[in-house]
Amino acid sequence: MLPNKTHKLKGERCSGGKMSKERITAMICAKASGTEKRKLLIIGKFQNPKRFKNINSLPIDYYWNDKAWMTSSIFTDYFKKWDQELLKEKRKILLLVDNCPAHPDVKLHNIKLFFFHPI
Repeated sequence: MLPNKTHKLKGERCSGGKMSKERITAMICAKASGTEKRKLLIIGKFQNPKRFKNINSLPIDYYWNDKAWMTSSIFTDYFKKWDQELLKEKRKILLLVDNCPAHPDVKLHNIKLFFFHPI
């Protein structure tokens, strides 16, 4: 879904229309150098989206809920799975995370979560 407000340059025309009800949430995670990228985490509104009908696998991690929002349970589940992968690889990482209420402080072994302070 597009944002309700946006910046525009002076003199640019801005046209309106009916707001779409379709939306997704995407989480992008990569190493600061860009040499390593995690699969996208996509949160949609439907358990089995029509667009995925005849697709057996996707290069994303997909979760769903009624509002397509990040929730504490999705956050926890996703990072516990990733933590298990890192445990098998014998790797540890530091992850910078914003301070959204849906991002709980999960106790993990190989991922250290560093939460930004509220502004």
